[in-house]
Amino acid sequence: MDSIHLRIRIDRAIAEQAMKMAQARGMELPDVIRMMVTKAVQIGDFSIEQERSQQQEAAKAARPYYAYDERQWNSMKSVLDAELALALLNQYIASHSLQIEAMTDRGAPNIPVVEKLTQERDEARKTLATLDPTDTKAVQAILERLGPPAEPPEPTEPNGKDEGSSQ
Repeated sequence: MDSIHLRIRIDRAIAEQAMKMAQARGMELPDVIRMMVTKAVQIGDFSIEQERSQQQEAAKAARPYYAYDERQWNSMKSVLDAELALALLNQYIASHSLQIEAMTDRGAPNIPVVEKLTQERDEARKTLATLDPTDTKAVQAILERLGPPAEPPEPTEPNGKDEGSSQ
């Protein structure tokens, strides 16, 4: 193989950190540099951000759950909302039951709080028992009361750091 010998200057702290990173991967720093230069020639660019920017573009292209065309889901929306309302009611009842049990197991429970939790749980049980899943107003009331906030979460931008890197 026809090769050329290069000598480069690099900040000592960076070189030491790079050597540690290379060693952690079972390599030596000259091997890593050779690989990086070879990759740059293959893609025709010295940018080390090329792969990261492609990943960021792919993440931006992926649509969040709330950005889908509603026309595709309208026929199922009422069924899904009813299922969610039922699940939220069951979760609410279970959460209150656990809180009541935890308070009574401690010995001297806070009676007014236990009574309030018991009343709320009993009301939720009654709602669950009498809920008509086709009653969109009742389902919507449950979703508004027990569900997540109406606005979708803000999309997060990638932080630019690889999870496995040590920066």
